Amino acid sequence: GSAVDRGADGICVNGSTGEWFSQTVDERRRVAEVAVAAVAGRVPTVVGVTCSRADDAAALVEHAARIGADSVMAAPPPLARPTERELEAYYREVFGAAVIPAWLYNFPQDNGHPVGPDEITRLARIPTVVAVKQSAAGFDELVATVEAAGGAIRVFGSLLSRAGAALVAAGLGDGQVGSGMLLGADQPGFFVAARSGDRRRAEAIADRFGALMAGLAGPRPDGYNWAFGGMQATLKAAMNLLGEPGGHPRRPKLPVDDPTALEGIRRVLRGVGLDCPHPAPA
Repeated sequence: GSAVDRGADGICVNGSTGEWFSQTVDERRRVAEVAVAAVAGRVPTVVGVTCSRADDAAALVEHAARIGADSVMAAPPPLARPTERELEAYYREVFGAAVIPAWLYNFPQDNGHPVGPDEITRLARIPTVVAVKQSAAGFDELVATVEAAGGAIRVFGSLLSRAGAALVAAGLGDGQVGSGMLLGADQPGFFVAARSGDRRRAEAIADRFGALMAGLAGPRPDGYNWAFGGMQATLKAAMNLLGEPGGHPRRPKLPVDDPTALEGIRRVLRGVGLDCPHPAPA
C-alpha cells in the first residue's frame, strides 16, 4: 500500500526479490491474491510465475488471470538451459495458459540462462508478450535490448542512473522494476523528472540511488550477495530500519542479524538522507 501511495506505477510480486523459490505453489497463489486485493486496481499488478515446470508456471498464469492480476512475468525455466527452440516452446505454453499480458524476464544471474536482445525480439512475437524486464548485468545489454525490441514491446531495466535519464528523456526505455522502493516517492519521481525535461532533478535522484545501491551492494556485487548479506535479506533489513514491514527472508536465505552489519546498512541509508530510527526486529 505504501508503495502505491508514494507514486509507484505498478506492483510486482513473486519475483526474485520476492523469493518465489522458497514458497510452495499454494503460497505463491496466496501471495498473489493478497497483493491484488491490497492494490485494489489502483495500479497494475504483475505476478511472477517463474517455474522449472511449464505445467506449474501455466497454472500460476491461469490463477493470476482469474484473481484479476493485470499481467504475469516469467524468466526462463531455472537450470533447464533451454535451446532457443525449447525456450520459445516453453513461453508459448506458459503464456498461452490465459489471455493476459505477459512479460519476459532476463536475469541470468538468477537462473544461469541469458536471453540476448535478438532472442528477446523473437520472443516478443508471442501474441501475449507486451514487455521485458531486462536485468542482465551491464547497461550496454539494456541499451541493446531497447534498440532491438523497444519498437515492439516495453523495455524495463536498470534505468535509474544518469545514463538512464538520458534514455528516458529521449523516449527510450519504459521503467524499472525490482529491489524494493527504499527511496520512496523519489524513485517514480525520477521518471517523472526525466520525461518532463527536468534533467537536474532526475540526475540528483539518480546519484542518490546510485550511492544507495553501491553502499548496500559493496565493491564486488554479484547480483545476489551484497556487502552485508544476501540481496533479499539486505533489502528487508533496510525496510525494517526505515519502519516498513520488511520481515525476514526464508531459508536457504538468512536474515541480516549481525549488529555490525545492521549498523552498516543504517549508515548507508543515512548517507543518502534516509531517516532510520527504528531498531531491527528480533
